[in-house]
Amino acid sequence: REPICESIGLTRQMPSVFLFLLLGFNFRVEAAVVSPPVWPEKFHAILYQNRSDDLAIVDLYYDYTVGRNLNLIRSMHDDDAGSQGELWDVEFNNKSSFYYHPRAKTCTKMEFPVGILKPNWLENATYLGIEYTQGYHCHVWTKADGFITYWDEVSTRKPVKWIFGSGMEEYVMKWIVNETLPDSQWEIPNYCFKKWGPEREENGHNLSNLSTQRFFTP
Repeated sequence: REPICESIGLTRQMPSVFLFLLLGFNFRVEAAVVSPPVWPEKFHAILYQNRSDDLAIVDLYYDYTVGRNLNLIRSMHDDDAGSQGELWDVEFNNKSSFYYHPRAKTCTKMEFPVGILKPNWLENATYLGIEYTQGYHCHVWTKADGFITYWDEVSTRKPVKWIFGSGMEEYVMKWIVNETLPDSQWEIPNYCFKKWGPEREENGHNLSNLSTQRFFTP
């Protein structure tokens, strides 16, 4: 009896070619159904930030369950002469943000058209494929015409890094789900309610850029 491949007019080499094409098709299908990652509703991330060679360690506390987000930014220049020290960037879902320096007791309040990022803020992002970076195989996403590019690890879906179009880079050193600060650490200090200061450079960080990610709320 002739092999089935010959009975339908295929050569003996055709099955391997067919298998290769089938595997390629399956890969494209799997890639097409990859969904953007969704953040947990509460987490603590330790980030390494590079903003035009101004390096910083950032403790990001995200708590969507109560509508608040905190970036505690410790710059390499915090101990320089004239520095105001570490910067607390506290954001609320009522569209208010406070940027203050506990050491200098200076504060700026800003209002935004949206609240904090939703857990699914990457919804409708453009998928760029898989890339090996920082020692991980990552899905790569971009949103808002390249304003931000985001890498999440293929097997765990944990973020590895994100880079803004401005060039600011943030690398995820630790990702701890369900960890947050006690309520007392979220309280805005009294000196923030005395007088609003103008938008200005704070330790080399322009306040108008610190919370641009909030505009990605779907």
